[in-house]
Amino acid sequence: MVTVLQLLRDMIAIPSVNPMRANSGESVEREMANFIETMLTRARIDCKRQQVTEGRDNVIGIVHSTRIDRNGLMLNSHMDTVPVDNMSIKPFDPVLKNGCVFGRGSCDAKGSIAAMLAAVIDYANQSERPAPAVFAAMADEEFGFSGSWKLIEDSWPVSACVVGEPTALRRVIAHKGIVRWRINIHGLSAHGATPELGRNAVYDAARVVLVLEDYGQQMAAKEPYPLLGHSTLNVGKVAGGQAVNIVPDKCVLEVECRLLPTEDGQQMLHDCEQFLRERLDESVQLDFENPYLTDPPLETAATAAIVAGLARSQREAIGFEREVEGANYGTDGSKLSRAGIQTVVCGPGNIAQAHTANEFVEIEQVELATRMYSHMLATWHAQQP
Repeated sequence: MVTVLQLLRDMIAIPSVNPMRANSGESVEREMANFIETMLTRARIDCKRQQVTEGRDNVIGIVHSTRIDRNGLMLNSHMDTVPVDNMSIKPFDPVLKNGCVFGRGSCDAKGSIAAMLAAVIDYANQSERPAPAVFAAMADEEFGFSGSWKLIEDSWPVSACVVGEPTALRRVIAHKGIVRWRINIHGLSAHGATPELGRNAVYDAARVVLVLEDYGQQMAAKEPYPLLGHSTLNVGKVAGGQAVNIVPDKCVLEVECRLLPTEDGQQMLHDCEQFLRERLDESVQLDFENPYLTDPPLETAATAAIVAGLARSQREAIGFEREVEGANYGTDGSKLSRAGIQTVVCGPGNIAQAHTANEFVEIEQVELATRMYSHMLATWHAQQP
């Protein structure tokens, strides 16, 4: 029998690095998908590959109920990781040290996906399976969430879902949405020796950035939203100029806002552009591109069956109940919620360790998560309204 620790080590040893760009043509998750499909098939679990883009698939395992079918439970986590540049450890060598497993993806989110896979296999081996269970291993969570958008194109025999992310087993019922876009600032090229004959787009971009900073401060001054605080704005990338002796005629800013459930991304872009134009000289030429990423927020009622059911499983399976909280980061969960599936985010590991140079997850947390997920699958039929 394969242990959850062995599953985790095997997964860390399989590179699944997201190139962090759209339609790269790279088969990022292929080997992870093959590994998961093999494990599901060996457990005699029905398995489906769902193509997200060429060479990149979601892997979905379905465990059928032994009773009259009713809405089941989905366990969902992602196969891809962030890049490995500047890591201080070997990213794909799963070292065990001081009760932890080190390696890229150990925390975000292969600890979750290993625990979920172990729990689903255990459930499939039970003689009584009161409700169907769906295990969904997602592609492209780290960049575009395209795997989860693809997943909800189909219907699944579930009413609720637990999404695995490093929450330290806390129950995350709300997280912010995301909108990312580019602002193009246009100038006039000239020789660097005669800058007065041109208009420096980088200088104008600096003016734009300072006004964006003011806009972000206005967002922060609004009344905080329960569990999530206020929305935020960040200028994350600046690109401009061709050479040091040429006045740059273009500069591009990449901007991100993290939005609350009460906010609309398109309206925020409209308000932001209006804010800029009212405060900048008319000679500053800029245009907003359409967003290249828009992701909805998650907001699940604290009284929802999935939230209470997870609390019960924590008390009965691992001996303590973690609190309910919100998160600033995005997850695949908001798409499932958008599709009408009650969703809570909960998994092993601390978000502070995600994406770090020496990423790790505590073995005890992975083992506790496995017990928690197993209990959820076994008891979900009795916890539905």
